[in-house]
Amino acid sequence: MSDSGSKFTGVVAPPLAPIGVNDMLRDADALLELMGKEPLGVVADLANTLTVSAHEAGAWDIEEAASNVRRLALSHGPVALTGAMRALTDAIARTERALAA
Repeated sequence: MSDSGSKFTGVVAPPLAPIGVNDMLRDADALLELMGKEPLGVVADLANTLTVSAHEAGAWDIEEAASNVRRLALSHGPVALTGAMRALTDAIARTERALAA
């Protein structure tokens, strides 16, 4: 018997068990790419995964931005994620620059 209600059919997210910020950043890039291709429910789940991962890595800026993407993706009515996704991309870039400095 198949579960036709599963919203994860065909979605393969990278495993997220980061040891540190560098691992979380590598996974964040993969999650961002997936978020751009998936329906809102999956985007919310991916953003939640990134929120937890960023929290565990101490990347508060990324955690906040990913949490905002999740909140918007779960909201009712028309959703525009462009600004929230840009903020998440910017948070990741700032974190990458800070690590490189």
